[in-house]
Amino acid sequence: MRRPFVFAFAALWLAALFAVCAPLALLWPSLAWRNRLSLWAGHLWARGCLWAAGIRVLLRGREHLALRPAIYTFNHTNVLDFFANSYYARRRCLVFGKRELARLPGLGWGWWLGGHPLIAREDPERWRQTFARVEHLVRERGYSVVVAPEGTRSRDGRLGPFKKGPFHLALATRAPVVPVVVHGARDCLRGGVPVPGLLRVEVLPPLDTSAWREETLDEHVAEVRARYLEALGQGCDAEALATAVPPSGGSEGGEGGSGSEGVASEAAPA
Repeated sequence: MRRPFVFAFAALWLAALFAVCAPLALLWPSLAWRNRLSLWAGHLWARGCLWAAGIRVLLRGREHLALRPAIYTFNHTNVLDFFANSYYARRRCLVFGKRELARLPGLGWGWWLGGHPLIAREDPERWRQTFARVEHLVRERGYSVVVAPEGTRSRDGRLGPFKKGPFHLALATRAPVVPVVVHGARDCLRGGVPVPGLLRVEVLPPLDTSAWREETLDEHVAEVRARYLEALGQGCDAEALATAVPPSGGSEGGEGGSGSEGVASEAAPA
């Protein structure tokens, strides 16, 4: 009974927010306004959906959110991660998503409205263009970025290997990396059915990237991943460190390329 109610509520609530936001976006079409409007609507939609599902959110580490711009990374378990992200991505944030989101009624429009990047994995040239644009917005206009370094959701709840794309972006912009750990998403969504429970969103202290170098990037990625392993209670053993970064392939643009090329060579979150 809960699943039909939650899905119906989510659809109706999304339609109501769309009806309010569409005219407001047309009245003042600047990116700053549209981005703020999309984040506001996204937060309200997430709060409503989680309320309907009986899921509470506890945000810890708010003091680490004041730093702007920043590269916010999060562990990706399921769609609830994006709902949890709306509790801290409230101002001048670009949230990465896969291009398939553009086909979803309401959600795709909202992603476009806010200027959020959508990644077409089969089109490397578009990746490069997208990441060059994001790099500019972070460096020149003070936007933050929300991205899942695993590149796709975890199937078993274990933290997956990290792709280097988000860290190339940090290297290019010198924005700090702020790890965000989402606890409880797997328990609150079982077989696609929401289950009442608690989502804990833990914002860890930022990592300064001002001294990062291309040749030591793997070490920095491993350092960030080690923080996640510790926060998730998954240990930091040799096997975990060995899978911190996927093996470099011949097509990877991270070696010798610019920051945006390195980011574009690796997938954004699913």
